[in-house]
Amino acid sequence: MTDLAPFIVALIVMLVGLAGILVPGLPDLIFVFLGALIYSIWTGFEKTNLIFIIIFLALTLFGLLFDWLGAILGAKSGKADFMGILGAIVGAIVGIFIGGLVGIIGGAFIGTILFEMIFSHKKIEGAVKAGVGAIFGIIFGSILKFALAAIMIGWFVSKVF
Repeated sequence: MTDLAPFIVALIVMLVGLAGILVPGLPDLIFVFLGALIYSIWTGFEKTNLIFIIIFLALTLFGLLFDWLGAILGAKSGKADFMGILGAIVGAIVGIFIGGLVGIIGGAFIGTILFEMIFSHKKIEGAVKAGVGAIFGIIFGSILKFALAAIMIGWFVSKVF
């Protein structure tokens, strides 16, 4: 490969995406996908092809589900009902704007507890159990998403070189 510019630009975009999994506010898997797409278009699909890009898109969409499924399944494992799960989602969204990753985790925890107590009339013990489940779900989802992004970047690098 004689021109490293497209590879370097794509890799920087992808690494920003990888960092975005750990630092909310930065884009995440979308940038990993965009890095591969930018490289492919820039080089006229010299080392990649449309199938590769479609697979990357599918992996990206699947990985984005980890965010939602992590909180939902985690809260569900803590015996949250529909309102608790909704509280985890609302809390995580509000948490993004309050304090990054800590805000997401704290927001999901507090949102689950509040929704469980207010709307489902659960006692504090049951609501906290559901909130702890939401925390573990978000952490597990983030770990899976980070692993998926690392695999995608590794695949991209091996495809190019």
